[in-house]
Amino acid sequence: MTDVSPQPPAGAAPDLDVDGALDVSRVLGAFRQLQQQNEKVERLVATYFGIGTSDLRCLRFVAETGDATPKMTAEFLELSTGATTSLIDRLETAGFVHRAPHPTDRRSVVLELAPSGRDAIDEIDVFYRQAFRDAVDPNHLDFLAAAMRAIGDSLTRAAVVAEADTAATAAAAAPAPASAAAAEAAAPEA
Repeated sequence: MTDVSPQPPAGAAPDLDVDGALDVSRVLGAFRQLQQQNEKVERLVATYFGIGTSDLRCLRFVAETGDATPKMTAEFLELSTGATTSLIDRLETAGFVHRAPHPTDRRSVVLELAPSGRDAIDEIDVFYRQAFRDAVDPNHLDFLAAAMRAIGDSLTRAAVVAEADTAATAAAAAPAPASAAAAEAAAPEA
């Protein structure tokens, strides 16, 4: 194991950016590099199994969710229901997933990993387990896990706010309904 997690000297003040806020530019650069490496691993594993990266993301979602419906999968992948149906059909034909009756909704199905789908997920996990073992001091794993969860939670909160702001902006920019516009035009001016 190579510990590449340097610690600052005791009592060292964190770097600040030009506005006086905590400078996180090195962290953002490292995060972007991690994202790029993650994409490479996903492409490598997807290619090995003869599927696309969206297919692999679907398999990961099904593995982690346990009771994924096609609708939930479409929302997660941000695909139309038609595109998701095609993706699921492709994965089912290739033997990566199968559809099973939903336990409480007879109109729906749940997606389950087939053995080949489990193999694809396990292959990705092999990459990441080895990377974390190689790069992170075992004494820092709990801290790293907590930090990653906190960052994920912060990103979720920021996304909720951004979605609300986008919806509010879109609503404000939308033309008034015809009936409201007609009533406004007919109202006497004060």
